[in-house]
Amino acid sequence: MTTADGLLSRLAGLDRQGLATVLAHRPDVLEEPWPRRLDVVAARLASAASVNAALLGLTTPHAQVLRALQLCHALGVRPAPVAEVARLLGAEDTVVESFVDDLEERVLAWREPGGVTLPELLHATNFRPDGLGEPAANLLGELGTTRLAQLSRAVGLPAGGRRAELLLGLVRFFRDADGLRELAGTAPEPVRKLLRDMAEGVPEINAVTPLPGTPEAWAFEHGLLFATYYGSAAMPVEVSLALRGPEHPLSFTPSEPECPLTHVGAESAEASSSAAALRLLDRVSAILELAAAEPFPLLKDGTIGSRLIKKVAKDTGGTAGEIELAIDLAVQTGLLLVQEPDPPRRGQKAAPPTLEPDPDVVRPGPALLHRLLLTTWWEPARPDTDTQVRQLVVRLLARLEPGTGITGTDAVTELATWHAPMLVTEEFAGQVAAALVEGELMGVFAHGAVTAAGRALLAPEKLVEVTEELVSRARTTALFGTDLTAIVPGSPDARLATLLDRAADRENQGTATSWRFSPSTVRRAFDQGVTAAELLEELGGIASGELPQPLVYLVNDVARRHGEAQVLDVASVVVGEPAVLTELAAHRKLAKLGLRAVAPTVLTSTVDASGTLDALRDAGYAPTHHAGDGSIVLPSRDQSEPKVTFEDPETADRPVDPLDHADRLLAAPPTGPNLQRGQLARAMSDRYAGRLTPKQQQLCWQLEAGIPVDVVYRADGAEPVRLVVAYPELDGAVLDVWSLEDRGYRRLELARIDLA
Repeated sequence: MTTADGLLSRLAGLDRQGLATVLAHRPDVLEEPWPRRLDVVAARLASAASVNAALLGLTTPHAQVLRALQLCHALGVRPAPVAEVARLLGAEDTVVESFVDDLEERVLAWREPGGVTLPELLHATNFRPDGLGEPAANLLGELGTTRLAQLSRAVGLPAGGRRAELLLGLVRFFRDADGLRELAGTAPEPVRKLLRDMAEGVPEINAVTPLPGTPEAWAFEHGLLFATYYGSAAMPVEVSLALRGPEHPLSFTPSEPECPLTHVGAESAEASSSAAALRLLDRVSAILELAAAEPFPLLKDGTIGSRLIKKVAKDTGGTAGEIELAIDLAVQTGLLLVQEPDPPRRGQKAAPPTLEPDPDVVRPGPALLHRLLLTTWWEPARPDTDTQVRQLVVRLLARLEPGTGITGTDAVTELATWHAPMLVTEEFAGQVAAALVEGELMGVFAHGAVTAAGRALLAPEKLVEVTEELVSRARTTALFGTDLTAIVPGSPDARLATLLDRAADRENQGTATSWRFSPSTVRRAFDQGVTAAELLEELGGIASGELPQPLVYLVNDVARRHGEAQVLDVASVVVGEPAVLTELAAHRKLAKLGLRAVAPTVLTSTVDASGTLDALRDAGYAPTHHAGDGSIVLPSRDQSEPKVTFEDPETADRPVDPLDHADRLLAAPPTGPNLQRGQLARAMSDRYAGRLTPKQQQLCWQLEAGIPVDVVYRADGAEPVRLVVAYPELDGAVLDVWSLEDRGYRRLELARIDLA
């Protein structure tokens, strides 16, 4: 009987609540397409992928109890009495019982008369991580009959008989702990010390060989050590446990470590969370603006270079960590797209791919954008161990009272290690630290405490309310000073920050953010197509009072000079007033342009329009860019209207209650027919009078293989509908299929199905 067969009988004996508990602990078995019956649930529970996913969710004591069960199984104690497991762990039976109950709810172990048994996938034969080696039965199985006879004679067992009899007698001998300790007590003193040292946690060592005449040879002759293929000496599990004695059990830590707590207050945490969320939105908005003006080049490996990260951080006033996270999330949400360059011409170097905003996407509002960033960080399209670690850290800290956190990254790492020992790798401490840092930038953590945004990730129905509250705290006005500065006390909202970034440079950021206006920054706004009247109106709309006169004079003065010279695309022609052009032609810094007067108001340049514009601006002039017909050229991002909008995930996207699945599964037959190869094609041939085209036969075979297929279904009194279906089961003249659009099963009459 396979593991799946055994599980099916156990699942069929569960009530509604018991089955729902199993499904809640093993949610991967409910992935679409949902299991039709209990036999499908049993098969998924018995799969290696599902078992491995369940192991990752075990805490340290659960894993230790499971390890003790595996050791009992390897030593032939099947099923394993709870008392024997408790003895190996040095714990009370009642304590171990509770952890066995949890393992049974996860279908990683189950009780049978006489003890606890394990699914086949969890059988183990190597216990080196526990300071133990392999069972004696494994080591003895590699020996020949002659060696088994010699070993039997050395330990006082009968040396005659067949190999199977010798092997059985030796296995029984090695499972007698008292006999092994008595045998080890007769060893020479140097050998006894070696055996004690190895039993303490070093089950295999090098530089010890069974050479005749050496003290160590005695241990090999009596089976307390075995020579391996690699030339090392290995001690069987039974010998290690016997020499340790009952006072030295396996590791068992049933209580989670105590962690020092820090109390920052709920209000303070939420204020910091709001500031972090608004700062992140500001960074993302600024990045999109910069990428629209000049796409970000990617390195050969498809990543953003550190030099570009530093440059963007300087331009936006952020840190490298903030910018790296903001760009990564913007790419994952689809706000930034990778654009591949056109193939280079012969002899030219290929241009690198770039990151730039999707022109078809409407920028989401602040609250929706924050929800998109949060959910993408929480559940990325390609989850990895970093995702599992950050979700673990959020869940652990969310158990504390609002405004309370754990002091120190090391304490959080220790707690996370206890709760998820199977996740621990050499990079685990770094992953926990990264989760805490990123969580602070996202507004999920504040001073080590989980905020309302973090708790909403665990309760998605509250996410809209929480994010709306967070962004509502953003400042929408600025204080303008006579020294050409604008100050926002607190966090600016995305619209305010974008407007000020367009016409001013950021100077300081912290509890307040300041911008400074200058002729070059105001000219930058004009270069993007804004007029003086429009700029003054926009700035007046965000000012908490009247705009100061120095700023108004600056805007109007730059506006008067803006366009004093015009750069045309046609052969790079510069047009302007005669006096200005005479000055340009004589300017030494502009000699590289090869300016040449062809008329009192016209200069030609040997450099293209873009290079000429840059050179004139570097020299302190304020030219404008015009097309060949004389019309001004505005940034390309203003020339198209986006069409695609982001929306919140639908409620249907959230997981279904395990109780609902339990009701559905218990109402269905526990088993069903398996679709055989070619069976669907034969059934459909009746629909087409025995004549299936090769294309129709291929579609039937694809369905049988689980590949989605387009079909047209003609129901009574309704218009034909096109469906994408997969995972069929044949029930007489009815085809039971999974509909990808409906995200559920549908029963289709064969006579009404047209293969598209």
